Formats: sequence, C-alpha cells, structure tokens
Amino acid sequence: MLSRCANSSCCKPFLRLREGKLFLVETERLKKPGEPASPPFVRARRQPRRVEHFWLCDECASEWTLVYDQDRGIGLIPLPRPVEKGSMPQIVARTGAA
Repeated sequence: MLSRCANSSCCKPFLRLREGKLFLVETERLKKPGEPASPPFVRARRQPRRVEHFWLCDECASEWTLVYDQDRGIGLIPLPRPVEKGSMPQIVARTGAA
C-alpha cells in the first residue's frame, strides 16, 4: 500500500490521487519455492503480471521519474530539462563570397 513518496529522501505522505504522480510498474512474477522453472502446460507458462504502485509527490515529480531495473529494482532518475531558446548557439551561414 502506498504511504509516502517513493523518493527515499522525501517524507511527504500520500494523501490524494490528484497530487503528485502515480506509477504502475510491471515487475517479474516471483516464483514460489519448489515451483518448476517452466510449467508443463502452455497455458500455465503465461506468467501472471505483477504490478506494483509507486507515487512521487508534486515536488519530486517535477524533478524525478521512476525506472525499473531487473537487477536493482525501482530507482529515481532526473527528468531531462528542456533546452531554452537563448542557450543554443546560433549557427551563422557563411557563403564563399567574402
């Protein structure tokens, strides 16, 4: 159950769905102890999805997003910042005539 922001350095409690950003992350299904790696029947080989819920508060969602890595689990990465128009170097076209 969601109780607080997924950012470990933020302690804002989860109160309302309309605040922040909710993430539904599909992770691999965990095998039960003693369960064979591949079930004998084709239909049983389709592993049910495991979906976990994570939430970032408004402040964290404006700077971060969540990613899932099979080896490390859920992690935060910074959102890419849009390039401002004034910060791009202008390219001046030069012709052969001097």
